[in-house]
Amino acid sequence: MQTESRSTIRLTVLTTLVPAALLYLIALTWSAAEGISSTMVLRDLAQACDAPLGQGFLSSVGYLLWMAAAAIALFAATTHLIRGSIVNRQFAFCGGGFSLWLCLDDMFLVHDRYLGQSFLYITYSIFTVLLLFCFREPLKRFAGDSFLLSVVFLGSSVLIDAFQGIFPDSYETVQLFEEGAKFLGIAAWLAFWCHYVNATSKLSSY
Repeated sequence: MQTESRSTIRLTVLTTLVPAALLYLIALTWSAAEGISSTMVLRDLAQACDAPLGQGFLSSVGYLLWMAAAAIALFAATTHLIRGSIVNRQFAFCGGGFSLWLCLDDMFLVHDRYLGQSFLYITYSIFTVLLLFCFREPLKRFAGDSFLLSVVFLGSSVLIDAFQGIFPDSYETVQLFEEGAKFLGIAAWLAFWCHYVNATSKLSSY
């Protein structure tokens, strides 16, 4: 028991604490190089900006939904919780990685500030088509309708954003529909991965 406990501690240190400490140091070093004080990096954003309670609430919940989908899919893929064909695990790994990237993109506004909306939207569209094509078999078997539902809502959000200039309504009104479609799409995306992992974990491994 003692040996097992030491092994668990060693594994936790190597796989969790060391990466977390490195990220902590990198964030502080990078911010200092950009002239941002450590206090601003460490404090909560709402606290630092003196924002009222509820500001950015739905956006923050969206991050959590992306994170949940990424965590569920990646955990299931890397721990071999998913059974059956190796394609089932590959799909979860690709979907989990995609979810994680979408979460980071949303949190740090990568498509708005750094790479440009057009580039990322085209990339996202191509990757989604590849997921649909390369993993059509597991999609047919396991809650594919939920996957398509999420694609429809998220795609609608992208289209509304891309063509919002042609709508006669105010920017605020268009944003309500754009962000609403996005939020529902993320929720459907999370639901799909919950259904997928649940279904594939019950398969025979042979």
